[in-house]
Amino acid sequence: MDLGLRGKTVIVTGGSKGIGAGICEVFAREGANLVVNYHSDPQSAEELIARLTDSYGCSAAAVKGDVGREADVQQIFDTALDAFGQVDILVNNAGRGYTIDFRETTLEQWNQALNDNLTGQFLMSREFARRVIPTGRRGWIVNILSKASMTSTTKGRVCYVANKAGEVGLTHSMAVDLTEYGIHVNGVMPGFVLANTLLAQREHNPEEFARRVERVPIKRVGEPWEIGTMVAFLASEQCQLAVGTVVDMTGGLLLGF
Repeated sequence: MDLGLRGKTVIVTGGSKGIGAGICEVFAREGANLVVNYHSDPQSAEELIARLTDSYGCSAAAVKGDVGREADVQQIFDTALDAFGQVDILVNNAGRGYTIDFRETTLEQWNQALNDNLTGQFLMSREFARRVIPTGRRGWIVNILSKASMTSTTKGRVCYVANKAGEVGLTHSMAVDLTEYGIHVNGVMPGFVLANTLLAQREHNPEEFARRVERVPIKRVGEPWEIGTMVAFLASEQCQLAVGTVVDMTGGLLLGF
């Protein structure tokens, strides 16, 4: 399906690896201009861009930035506008999981988790609205959430779960505030996806990886491009009726069977 994304500019935070890279690949295949944000690994971003431009002929730019810092957020948007003249789509993918004994969690660790996850989505989305609304153009925001947004997970994940639950509220509330300006806000909730942590687990702890797969009703984990496909659909004119929607992409994990 041609989603009508050719020539549109999308910012993908945390876009150089894992789910973010899968999202970038789908947008590249659809002919969008890519702004790949990364935090600390320029090589991964440049390698991804080289592969995508070679495979799909898309235009892309990499930009370093911490989405939890206002100055960095502004620089990300400045880079996008300098490169492509407009920003149409924001995918809030950047985030970080934390496993810390709740009793030992420091205020500094709590605040860092908040900064890396919920605050980052807020700052990026606010800047997107500030840049897009004055132009009179339509816009799309897609927040990458988590299974942990809706249910508790393993022990030691209080910081992460609290942030991910907050991101669901942020998604719904931003839709209330921004829809009248032509900005569609939705969320995608992955479950177990073969990226980063799961790739390492499959290699180094195959028994635990197999147990995790067994928990999924469809008996497999997701691929990053599968998350990217849903994100691209939500960010397209083909999906105008989705407003403040959170799409379950967990393979049935939340059904509890």
